[in-house]
Amino acid sequence: MDSGEVIAEHLAVTSPEWRAYNYDEWLRRSRTGSAHTYKVHDHGLSTDIDLSRRRYREHSKMVRLRYIHKKMRVSKKDKKLVEALATMNRICAILRTPEVVKETAGLLIRRIFDTLTVKKNKINAYVAASIVIALRKHGIPVRHIEVLKLLNVSSDEYWRVRAEISLALGNKAIALIDPRRYIPGIAAKLGLSQDVQLLASKIVDVLKRRGFTEGKDPVGIAAASIYIASIIMNEKRTQKEVAEAAQVTEVTIRNRYRDIIDKLVIEVKV
Repeated sequence: MDSGEVIAEHLAVTSPEWRAYNYDEWLRRSRTGSAHTYKVHDHGLSTDIDLSRRRYREHSKMVRLRYIHKKMRVSKKDKKLVEALATMNRICAILRTPEVVKETAGLLIRRIFDTLTVKKNKINAYVAASIVIALRKHGIPVRHIEVLKLLNVSSDEYWRVRAEISLALGNKAIALIDPRRYIPGIAAKLGLSQDVQLLASKIVDVLKRRGFTEGKDPVGIAAASIYIASIIMNEKRTQKEVAEAAQVTEVTIRNRYRDIIDKLVIEVKV
């Protein structure tokens, strides 16, 4: 700096000339071939024989070669993993989740198969648990009931698998979503105004700051807060209507309602 000497010139910049602010954007803008992914068993690094052209489809040797290639691509021990990842991608496509959720669920499925012995008849249960954990990790408010319906998995089997995953991988794999994330969806089904949503969010915020939401189902808390807010804002909905919109029982609404009323003092200015 003192003498003005040139230490180096024509530096090669190896970073990309484009910017990406999230994972999905990075996948779209990257031009370095197939990205490393957890969504498929071979991390997306394999090749495929394309038969999209008519002359290739009609060529029996090409069809046979493609069949042999696909058969050799998957080893015997990876067949269950391939089935689990394919199921995960299908369910995530139906739920329209972001790519980052698929990647997280795929990584979790791999860790499960590496740690536990997964039976073929329990694959759907492990896939359901992986998707729900990935959704909660990234704060996407999708009920586990919706995932279980798509995969035809019972609640008992789901919670049994969740316990196995928690013991094998640790409690860090289990996370809860902020109850406020469920408020817009429930309120939209009930046709409630923004004022009701805002008041319900304030109620949840106070509950969180006082530690009253710990160990409680976030959907039940959100539903009860909406029920109270709808009464205060004179847009009353019955407990049955709120329960149906939130896909919980009326008993859950009543229990969470009593908890909130007992623990909070709500002043209404007339």
